Amino acid sequence: MIFKFFFRMISEEPDKLDNEYERSYLNLINKYLVFLFLLFLFYSVFIVIFFGDALISIFLTIITLFWLFLMAMKGKTGRYRKMLKTSVIFVFVLLTFIVSFFHIYTFKSAGVEYFYFSLLFATPFFFNYREESVLILIMAFVISLNFIACLYVDFDFLPKSKFFEAGDFKTVKLLNILFSVGSFLMDISFITQKDDLIYGLIEDKRIKNSTIVDLQKTNTGLLKQQMLINHLTEENIREIYQLAESNSPLFYDKFQVFFPHFIPEILTINPNLIHSELYFCALIKIDFDTKKIAQCTKCSIRAVESKKYRIRKKLNIPSEMNINSFILKI
Repeated sequence: MIFKFFFRMISEEPDKLDNEYERSYLNLINKYLVFLFLLFLFYSVFIVIFFGDALISIFLTIITLFWLFLMAMKGKTGRYRKMLKTSVIFVFVLLTFIVSFFHIYTFKSAGVEYFYFSLLFATPFFFNYREESVLILIMAFVISLNFIACLYVDFDFLPKSKFFEAGDFKTVKLLNILFSVGSFLMDISFITQKDDLIYGLIEDKRIKNSTIVDLQKTNTGLLKQQMLINHLTEENIREIYQLAESNSPLFYDKFQVFFPHFIPEILTINPNLIHSELYFCALIKIDFDTKKIAQCTKCSIRAVESKKYRIRKKLNIPSEMNINSFILKI
């Protein structure tokens, strides 16, 4: 029952995301939060059962519920995208101070300092170590400074545990060493999975770019074939391109002279196409891509994409088919 609850909490939101990389990365973040939740839950129960320190146990339980809250928060990578980096930095600083507090609280003898290394190894998972290397170095400096300060500075104003006995430190130290090693291995695992996602994304981009190049070659071939059918000379081609690039009002009329069957045929598919949509279709017909259409019509790329989307809907072009390829075949 508990495992089903965690599985649903971890996978429900990522399943709703369209971007595969974001879906997989959010899954990893949620799994990391589960790890933190279980770690803090264990310590809150362990401390109250074996040492009877209810106050510290309550403190750890509140932080445990904080990780649960982050897991349950819907749309955190979308709704809070702008402040996501700041939130992650806040969590790292919070964890650093928690480790520092417990290192001093346990008389610097319980092996809590080993968790500093877990935090250091976790930074490349949450930050992009290629684009945010400076931020990672700053975080490493903050964590290292806390580590050194806790080793060599006496913080007498901070409370110390009244529940630890001399024989308890060996047991707790062993436990902390085991958990810190486990955390280190978890960090390595998560970083490896994140790298796999990034390399997969790069490979997908390479394949898509290759597909686009192939489509462009195919479309160029189709355009040449159409021009041969319409007996267009090099001079005709140059003229139609120049008129289109200069956004001349003569372009549309000249286009209909050179491609007399295109507009009637496209209107048979949908007679409700308006003039601006037919004009865009004409530009697509001479193999202008989105960027070039935006340049010659003085529109934004987003406006061109919206117009192409409406044309796609009106012409019932399947989503898996390239709109340029569809129009070039008419």
